[in-house]
Amino acid sequence: MGLFKSEEEKAAEQAERACVEAAQAAARAEAAKKAAEAKRRAGPVGQAGVAKEAGLRFYEVQLDVGVTQGSATFGEASGSETRSAAHPGHAGEIEALGWKLEHVGYVYQVTGEETTDKFVTTGQRVAVSGKTVGIYLFRNTSA
Repeated sequence: MGLFKSEEEKAAEQAERACVEAAQAAARAEAAKKAAEAKRRAGPVGQAGVAKEAGLRFYEVQLDVGVTQGSATFGEASGSETRSAAHPGHAGEIEALGWKLEHVGYVYQVTGEETTDKFVTTGQRVAVSGKTVGIYLFRNTSA
């Protein structure tokens, strides 16, 4: 290649660069689409679709509903509760796939405990951390 390029050579290089950039953009878009689909299929609604395709009669999903965080320091115990808003509409989306909500139950899972001695009196204060889990059972309407 020479030091100076003709206008045709410059235009050809520019067109080739644009073609490569377009191919890379298309590959990135395709990868993002596949990643989004994989994430959707890994979630509760996607797993309901997989179970439906497999012809299962029941589908159970467990979703965190709330989290409690407790702490115990210097003779005092305190706690806070947070409700999860990460799953609104999941039951409706799952029913739209051909499932019927059959039963719902809730359990509290303890994830930790902290204790501290009381200041003036004898004994201890206990602060519990945990989460509330909703267990949803769906029945396949076409089975």
